[in-house]
Amino acid sequence: MIFGLAAAFGWGLGDLWAGMAGRRIGSGRTLVVAQVSVAIVATLIVIVVRPDLSGLPGVVPWLVPAAFLGAGAFATLYRGLELGPIAVVSPVLATYAVVPVFLSVALLDESLGAVEWAGAAITIAGAVLTSTDLRAIRGGSFTRFAGLPWAIASTVLFGVATYVLGWSAKEAGFLASMWFARGTVSIVVVVAAFVVWVRSNPRGAVPVRRSPSALRLAAFGGVVELLGTMVYARGAEVGLVSIVTAASATYPFIPVLGGVVLLHERLVPNQYVGVALVVAGLMLLALG
Repeated sequence: MIFGLAAAFGWGLGDLWAGMAGRRIGSGRTLVVAQVSVAIVATLIVIVVRPDLSGLPGVVPWLVPAAFLGAGAFATLYRGLELGPIAVVSPVLATYAVVPVFLSVALLDESLGAVEWAGAAITIAGAVLTSTDLRAIRGGSFTRFAGLPWAIASTVLFGVATYVLGWSAKEAGFLASMWFARGTVSIVVVVAAFVVWVRSNPRGAVPVRRSPSALRLAAFGGVVELLGTMVYARGAEVGLVSIVTAASATYPFIPVLGGVVLLHERLVPNQYVGVALVVAGLMLLALG
């Protein structure tokens, strides 16, 4: 559970910074800068640590297609964060945890007791409720958020990709799996960005204002997200993928806090209920 919470911190902070950067330089540039930074840092870590890579051949056939899913997940996530609001996109994405939790039970034969099932369900529900304005949903305004369709697409893609990474970590080690998975995602993103750039006829395009501070924010966002992924993969290697995933679904706390402090957003009553549910769910997971 501790690994899941640490991963949640990295992912939440990465979402917040990526959303802020995307609104200044666009989701496409944010995605490329973040993923290139991820590939560089991950490679440096592997060079320094020198993990055992002998298990990679057995998981590569799964990690390669998962890299395309991961690239699509990041692209849709960053687009959703750019369109916003961040406090809606992040909690919707938190439901990704449902996919790997059920896949872990179905395919990895992980067994959860009644208390753990309840804890996982309550944690995920609380994470979603934390940043959702139920009054807006009842009023019909929730469906008008521009970032919502992108968040839903990203949720499904991240769910499958995260499960594959968790399984690979058990089979080949967390560091080797993380390095290959994220490196492959970065390659897919860069190649796709180059194709889009060539086809968009940049000669006739309107110059886009570049912001060095936003570029740094995008890079830092990618790196902290990578650290969260490393912690998640390590937790999946030594523990249950389902439990680590359920705990990691608490990451919307960070974007919510960022919205309150930096964007001066105000919490609504149901968000306080969500906080209480997440705490209760984590306590049940710990007891289980």
